[in-house]
Amino acid sequence: MKNKISNRNSTRIASISEWVTVLVVIIVVNVLANVFYKRIDLTSEKRYTLSSTSTELCTKLEKKGEKLYFKLYLDGEMSPRFRQLRDEIRDLAYEFREASGKTIEIEVSNPFENKQPSEISPIMEDFASRGLFAVRDIEDESGDQLKIKQLIPAAELHYGDKTVAINFYQLDVALDPAENIQKAIDNLEYEIANGLRQCALEKPKKIVFADGNNEMTDDRIKAFAVELSKYYSISKLNLNLADPAAGMPFVADLEKANPDSIGLILMEKIQNRLNTNDLLVISKPETDYNMAELYLIDQFMLKGGKVLWMIDPVVAEIDSFENNSTIMAMPRGLENIETSLFHYGIKMENTLLTDVLCNAIPIPVGGRPDLVDFTYFPVFTSAGLTHPITKNLGMVWSQFASTLTVKTNSTLSVTPLLTSSPNTKIINPPATIDLQSVYMQSRDDNFKSSLRGGTKLSGVMLEGNFESPFVYQRKYTRLPFKVHGESKMIVIADGDIIRNSTSKKGMIYPTGYDRFTKNTFANKTFLMNCIDYLIDDNGLIEIRAKEKMVRLLDKEKIRLEKSFYQWFNMIAPIVSILLFGMGNAVLRRWKFQR
Repeated sequence: MKNKISNRNSTRIASISEWVTVLVVIIVVNVLANVFYKRIDLTSEKRYTLSSTSTELCTKLEKKGEKLYFKLYLDGEMSPRFRQLRDEIRDLAYEFREASGKTIEIEVSNPFENKQPSEISPIMEDFASRGLFAVRDIEDESGDQLKIKQLIPAAELHYGDKTVAINFYQLDVALDPAENIQKAIDNLEYEIANGLRQCALEKPKKIVFADGNNEMTDDRIKAFAVELSKYYSISKLNLNLADPAAGMPFVADLEKANPDSIGLILMEKIQNRLNTNDLLVISKPETDYNMAELYLIDQFMLKGGKVLWMIDPVVAEIDSFENNSTIMAMPRGLENIETSLFHYGIKMENTLLTDVLCNAIPIPVGGRPDLVDFTYFPVFTSAGLTHPITKNLGMVWSQFASTLTVKTNSTLSVTPLLTSSPNTKIINPPATIDLQSVYMQSRDDNFKSSLRGGTKLSGVMLEGNFESPFVYQRKYTRLPFKVHGESKMIVIADGDIIRNSTSKKGMIYPTGYDRFTKNTFANKTFLMNCIDYLIDDNGLIEIRAKEKMVRLLDKEKIRLEKSFYQWFNMIAPIVSILLFGMGNAVLRRWKFQR
């Protein structure tokens, strides 16, 4: 009897000892997991491994030694889709933290927690004023019930006296909810690395906007200028010697010059000032450039400077419809610019592109505005384009875009950036654009089916060895002349692609935001990608080039075997627990009754 009691006590003591051991192991593992973070990437494309660019940015932070605080505001109750996005952001943030030697501290919070409905709107406005935008999370809980919540899938980085806003989710109306989430997940590393770049930036590259020919350098591009100034030093420079304002920055030097040589000295001063920059942006000049201006641009480019051209060869403005229902589209007359571009390998067509894939505009019908597809506002997608500038890019909205053709040139590589859908038609000005006709055509399927012009090109990048068109022409300055030079240029046949909308009260809307349809297009991202690729030394744009294989489930197999796996997932855990319990009881009996 005593032996049986002793065996029972020994069994009980052994059982307690085992449970204590298991409990201690669990506690130790959890403590270590909180101290040390490690994620093993088993994907063939190393999807969850930080790129060398991200690692270098983290190293810069580590060397400085100052703490960076990463505050993520996506938390709380949400649909499974946004939970997946939140978890991916959090996991990637920890990867950045480890790469920075724990310089980054992470905090996750829900700004709407325990808030009354009346308090939600002021909170959203406050976040919007800081550049963090809320989105609606719509979850279909049952067949006839929707649950709608407001979320802020965004973060703030606080580093010293700098605060940087990051928005991880941008709605693309052409994609379904799952695809929008997947696109956001694919761009997470780029967005976080982009935020770190703003924090670690010390000596920004210089960008100059051409002025003097009624280019868009005012409030029409203010939203993009503000965004650009986060990463680069930006300025304006008047290149037009015929404009008296061109000499204003150099008055002190010109006053000392010989009157006969003022023109030459001014030209050289402008050229020297231009050459201190890394990128020249030409934003929708309304008048043609003279040969001296084109000479300055040519030599700037051949000496290593990069150029972004945004040209409207046809005069057609949406603002003209405010007082008229009909406008006349006319050639702008940019012959010198077109000739110069043709020499580099691009023919700018004096045409208007119309496309079935387009944005809408409000047209008054029966006393009230009705949103109608406006084929003169083509929308470009990145379908079929694999360059880092356009990879994972949403739709880009254009207004009265024209088309380009590219000449074959063995010294230059050509990359298409903006391509239309196949359902297009080219309009040759002069041409009448009538809103009533537009309205009727938008409801005419025969008209839409008649747009069969094929895919057209409206944006292109050239890279390689350029030759100067001024080899056998006049040299406008005494500075060394370059005949050939390695450089890059991007030409876009739409000057309004950079334009932001403004309200009558002077409110500036974000670049790419359409205040009528309430859609935000990817114009800002596209242009930032263009500029980053042209002049950014960080290689940040290369993060977009990372291959991300989408491993989709077989929907047909799911449909056929759905019931089997539902029952399997319900029964298998129960059976496993029962088998474990029975096996454990047999093992104990055998172990302690020998």
